[in-house]
Amino acid sequence: MKYDFDKVWDRVNTDSIKWDRQFKFGVPTGLIPFWIADTDFATLPAAVTAMKERLDHPLFGYTSTSKKTMETVRAWYKRRHNVDLPIEAFSPSEGVVTSIWFSLRGFTEPGDQVLVFTPVYDPFFVAIRTQDRKEVDCPLLYKDGRYEIDWEDFEKKLAGGVKAIIFCNPHNPVGRIWTREEVEKVVLLCRKYSVWLFSDEIHGDVALYGNQYTSAACFADVYDKMIVYTAISKTFNMAGLHSSCSIIPNPEYRKKQEASLREAWLMSPNCLCNAAIEACYTYGDEWVDEQNAYLTENAEFIIRYLAEHAPEIKPVKPEGTYLMWLDCSALGMSSDEIQKCLADHYGIAVGGGASYGGDGAHFLRFNFGCPRKTLEAGMEKLAQFVADHRK
Repeated sequence: MKYDFDKVWDRVNTDSIKWDRQFKFGVPTGLIPFWIADTDFATLPAAVTAMKERLDHPLFGYTSTSKKTMETVRAWYKRRHNVDLPIEAFSPSEGVVTSIWFSLRGFTEPGDQVLVFTPVYDPFFVAIRTQDRKEVDCPLLYKDGRYEIDWEDFEKKLAGGVKAIIFCNPHNPVGRIWTREEVEKVVLLCRKYSVWLFSDEIHGDVALYGNQYTSAACFADVYDKMIVYTAISKTFNMAGLHSSCSIIPNPEYRKKQEASLREAWLMSPNCLCNAAIEACYTYGDEWVDEQNAYLTENAEFIIRYLAEHAPEIKPVKPEGTYLMWLDCSALGMSSDEIQKCLADHYGIAVGGGASYGGDGAHFLRFNFGCPRKTLEAGMEKLAQFVADHRK
């Protein structure tokens, strides 16, 4: 590999939420973190160089997103994901969750039903509940170690008055990359019932095992009552820049979303964002491909290791993301109990599954976006926990 994903970086005392905010787990310091979704890989060197060059200019005032920056986003999506839309469809924003929140505020009303496929990324619930929308749960079907959409239940709930769905592709936390046929079916059903499609695709570049992600934006010519959300943050480990992009094919909807963000003074990005985005989306192809290959090897390591040392834990093989959904139901403990025990006695911090809804109460979310040495240490501790609690 051209890039080194094995290098272990010391992130302690860098104000990293992942490494320096461990009081969340009741343990002041010392945990190996596998919870929050950022990686422990150094970002694309070209992006670091570009930001350093920007820092050479000693003024850091209010910044706008340049047309050149949005052109690199558009070119990336055309080159890598077959999304062929005009540059005007790509709208800068300051975070995917923030953008979803404002989309719900702008395009739905208090009391409206908003559907999610559970288990799912828990900030979706917060966005719905804090704005007095009504959450509609459409549980994914879990069978033979794989999650599928319950199409009958989905359409029944759409017909029951749902006004919007928050889609997730790749799906956090279960790791599904929905097939092109599945994405198209979601779009067509939204069109049938005139439902808003808000599609969180922030993990879209993180495709494992040769899988290919299909953006909902590929079907904008079929149905344009949609907003697609993306960012460099997950792909290139740049969540700290608070930069994102919304793909909004319909100009009237785009105008309304941008006006809503401006009302909250959320249209001036971090002054390093333009440099970072342009570098990532211009020079990042090989880096992303190598990272995905490394993450696939990490996923395979987990699957093999657990099968040999902790077969009670059943991993859901991820098609995308660097998050492994671990079925711990055979242990007879809740995810909250397991999470606390691992932090208190085994020195690792993992994500409990209950907060994701659906069947998550007996699952863990495990972030494997880390060097192999770190992953091996985490697996050893997890296996020791299982051995100590084996029935």
